[in-house]
Amino acid sequence: MSGAKSGVQKRISDVVLSSLYVHCTAHNLNLVIADVAKSSLKISTFFDIVQNIYLFFNQSAPRWASLAFGNDIANQIQKKVLKKVCNSRWEARHSSVYALKENFINVLKSLTNISLTSKKSDELNRAKSLFKKMQSFEFVLLIIIWENVLKPLSVVSKMFQCSQISIHQASEVLQIGINSIKNMRHNYEELVESSKNMCLKWGIQFQNENKRKMYSKKLFGEVDGDRRLQDIIEEKCYVSVFLPLVDTALFQLEDRFKGLKIVSNTFNFLLPPNIIKLNEAEIVKSCYDFIQFYKTDVTSDLTSQVLSLKEFIKNTDMKTIKELCLYLIENDLSSLYSEVVTSCRYIFKFTSDCCNGRTIIF
Repeated sequence: MSGAKSGVQKRISDVVLSSLYVHCTAHNLNLVIADVAKSSLKISTFFDIVQNIYLFFNQSAPRWASLAFGNDIANQIQKKVLKKVCNSRWEARHSSVYALKENFINVLKSLTNISLTSKKSDELNRAKSLFKKMQSFEFVLLIIIWENVLKPLSVVSKMFQCSQISIHQASEVLQIGINSIKNMRHNYEELVESSKNMCLKWGIQFQNENKRKMYSKKLFGEVDGDRRLQDIIEEKCYVSVFLPLVDTALFQLEDRFKGLKIVSNTFNFLLPPNIIKLNEAEIVKSCYDFIQFYKTDVTSDLTSQVLSLKEFIKNTDMKTIKELCLYLIENDLSSLYSEVVTSCRYIFKFTSDCCNGRTIIF
């Protein structure tokens, strides 16, 4: 469908030069998160552990009851239960990470209880293994990092699936998510501090342990690499996990949504607030660029119509292109502003198909 050489979008673009291709926004965001989850080995391992914790309790009713109810049934019923890591809906990983964070101490208690009381060797070994993996500062730090990365993307994903969202609103919501991750990139110390506070709350040691250092053979002229970071968990995690994760997320969000931004910028001048705010020269330039792109569908009358519309809608409170188009049709002005209505129809087609999860070519 999206092949650059022989895909459907390429074949249509060869016939209709003014066609634009934009992948389904909700599906595109899932692909972004999928690529982020593969940015380093530690991140992939982290989600394997989260999934194994879920499977360990989900495969046994007694274990699930031990986790869900414990000693105080009334309080536990109100808590969120663990969520599986969904391979097809990557934004659902936020639910998995959040549920594990909220139930972290209960999971540790349940694993401890199983380790002490279980008579099954397989169950005993799995419980001890999961307990050991969870009792590390690095694992807690990954929980905090992933929750802060997935939280804004989860909101963006849900907004993309809303049937009433417009192309410009989708672009604005996406930019808010990108800005949130950019700000997080410069606040790594806050994430580390939050992780240490969680470790204190859960009774997990976060001081560096004195371990025997293992170095690979160093050849002549070879740089030491990351040897200087081996003693400090948070700095090692910053270089090998945090930066690759955040940078991959930012690159994928910018790269995969280029088409969305192109369409948004192309039709931006038709937003009622922009028609009112832009001066005459800016409107003329925007209309000229639009006419040149859609020269077979829109005539030069678009410029004069938008300029006359500027004074006509000055006292209205319209915000979207849809409201503008409906206003012209309902007031029998579509014949006077035919080029404006025609231009609005392109953006309607995109918004309708995009929200229904289809790939758009127009």
